[in-house]
Formats: sequence, structure tokens, C-alpha cells
Amino acid sequence: MYVETKTEVLSIEDYMAPYVPFFSRSEAVELAQSYVVGLSLEGERKSVEPMSAKVHASERGMQRLLTEVKWDHEGVIRCYRQRMLAETNDPLGVLAVDDTAFPKKGQHSVCVARQYCGSLGKVDNCQVGVSLTYVGQGIAWPYVMDLFVPKTWDDPEDPRYAVMREKTRMPYTAHHQAKWQIALQQIDLARKDGALHRAVVADTSYGTVTEFRKEMDDRQEGYVVGIQGATEVFLESPVFVEPPPKHRKRGRPAKHPKLIETNPRPVKVSELSAQVQEGQWEHVELRRTSKGKPLIVEAISLRVWPSQGYRKGIRHEEVWLIIERRTKATEYEFRYFFSNMPQDMPTLEMVRLYHERYWIEQGYQQLKEELGLDQHEGRSWTGWHRHVLLVFLAFGYLSLLRIQEKKQAERALWKKA
Repeated sequence: MYVETKTEVLSIEDYMAPYVPFFSRSEAVELAQSYVVGLSLEGERKSVEPMSAKVHASERGMQRLLTEVKWDHEGVIRCYRQRMLAETNDPLGVLAVDDTAFPKKGQHSVCVARQYCGSLGKVDNCQVGVSLTYVGQGIAWPYVMDLFVPKTWDDPEDPRYAVMREKTRMPYTAHHQAKWQIALQQIDLARKDGALHRAVVADTSYGTVTEFRKEMDDRQEGYVVGIQGATEVFLESPVFVEPPPKHRKRGRPAKHPKLIETNPRPVKVSELSAQVQEGQWEHVELRRTSKGKPLIVEAISLRVWPSQGYRKGIRHEEVWLIIERRTKATEYEFRYFFSNMPQDMPTLEMVRLYHERYWIEQGYQQLKEELGLDQHEGRSWTGWHRHVLLVFLAFGYLSLLRIQEKKQAERALWKKA
């Protein structure tokens, strides 16, 4: 007769134990543990005051944990990534690039500026975090998040922001970088950590950047990235000729190779979608909606050559253009992607790869709505990054509990069989 044996549930003390060496004092460990518990509990507000009351911890102590208490931030997040990879590392994994905004009413929080805020759908005062999510073994979890430094916060000639940098304790090493450059650094970090994956996915904010795609090619990283409908491509390999030598005494000589006259001009990808015959579309079910209905899209792929910079003689490697169509009310909605995945990869597999980004949306929803990612009320650089890390730890704890529960269920089924 099969007798089920109970397995102890991972306690918060056991979960936090590997992080203890990175804190200078036992009091700091207790405060960090209380903070993670507070984030994990139900409740609308996850700022320090209501959390400290719920977990019966010192409000002042939890505030100091974010700004003054000494602990090894880098050591903790490195340990977090190692633990999560130990459970989810997957050669079929995906690295998902994205960014998320944190609306702010005032102007005194670190790196707040008027910039596009996705959660509000408009330009407004906000902070922006560039993030990388790892998807593997059916689990998606936040790998790293870096605070975007707007140009206005890195202008040495603006005394106002020089004062603000000092007030928010921004390190001298923090400078403005394009979001795609930050994303590349995060991808390099994952590669260094040994995070197995077969592709990187990103939306149009990154996919339309030629330099981003080139850097991915240079790293031999497979990718599926969104592009805009106005993006132009060649349907045939473009042929360029070198400029003739200068014979005239006046006028500037041609500097760049020129597209030959007989070469077909580039076309917008949005124009190509109108040329697809009905019988050419392939159907794919991505997942089930919250109402249990299948989410089905149609897609087609063809080989193209991106045309960005061709007037300057710039030639790009051949890539997949993926056109996706879905029904919205009484009309169709089209989306477009570039991919450098192998030529024999089926269209539907590339579509499914890109839509692993769905887990980013779900992850942000849990991080913000349940774990208080966007409810930090401090203003400093250190406080923002420590709050984000502690939210990651809370997410990791809940994820490991789910993994443990799944393993127990599988073990029980195996024993019954």
C-alpha cells in the first residue's frame, strides 16, 4: 500500500540562509527577511510603513536596510541568480528583454524625468528600469534590472542635476546609456553566468535598433525581435558598386558604395502584409486566454535583407521577416519581426519563441501588483536598487515554493504508478 510522506515546505529561514554571509550583522539578516515576508504577504500597499506593521518589524530599521545598513548587494543578487538557474537552466530557454516604467509625481527621486511611461501610455514623470527575464523549465523569473539614466541626469553643465545626483547618492560611475546598450550588458551577464538559452526576444524598442541586432549577430545570439511596419527591406540581395574615382576638380567625391540602378528598391514591411494570399497564412495557437479560449494567430515568414543605411552603402545580412496577423473586432492587426534563427526553423516555432514575452507581462503584473515593485517611496540610487533586489528575492521564494510543490506532485504520481 502506498503511504504518502509529507515533505517539509521550504521555510523563509531556510530560503534566506544562503544570503546570510552577505550581511554584516544578524540584525540586517532579520530586517531583510522581514522585508521579503512583508512583500510576499497579501495587501495593497508594500511600502515600508504598512509592511513593517504587518511583520512586526522596526519601520526605521527597514528604511535603514534600503539606504544605510551595510550588505553586499552584488553578492546577494549573484547568489539569487545561481539558485534560480539551478532549478530552471534550460538549453531551450529564452532571454526576454524589456523595460518598465515607475510613475512619479515629484521630480526628486533618482533618475526621474519626463519620458515615455508605458503604464500610463504617454510621456510623463517616471523612472524606467531595463530588465532581463529568464524563461526556462516552464518558469519565468526576473534576472536583472538596471535603472535607466536619462540624459538630463548626466549633464555636467547642468548644476541642477549635479545637485540632484549628490542628493540621491548616484555613484560617479552611473552614466547615460541607450536602453539597448544596457540590455546587451545584461545579456552578456547571463552568458557569463552560464544561463542556457536558444534565443533572445525583444519588442520594437530594441528590434528596430540596427546596432542592437548587429551586436547580437556578433555574439552569435539567435533572436526574434519586433520591428515597426514602416521598416523597409529588400526582397532580393542588394548589389552595390564602389564610387568612381574623382575626376572633376570641384564637388565632393562620392564616399559610399551605391546601389545599382537595376536593383529593386526597398519596400515597407507593412506593404508586404497586404500581398499575402489567404492560403499562405499558417495558424498557431499560442496559449489559452484567462477565459479558457484559445489565442490563435496567423503568420508567414520570408527571407529579406534589412535596408537601413543602404544609401550610405551599408549592407545587412539576410534575415527572416515574420508577419503575424490576428483578428481584432472587424479588422486585422499586423505585427512584424526580424529573426536570425536558422533557415530551416519553421515559422510557427519562431512565432512561439517571440511570444515567450508573454511571461514578462505576467511577471511584471505579479512584481508590481502583488510584490510592490513600483511602490518604493525612497529617492536614492541605493534604495531603488535594494528594493528591486528584495522584490526579486520575494519572487524567487514564491517561485521555489511552486517548483517544490510541482516536484512533490510529480513524485506522488510516480509512486502511485
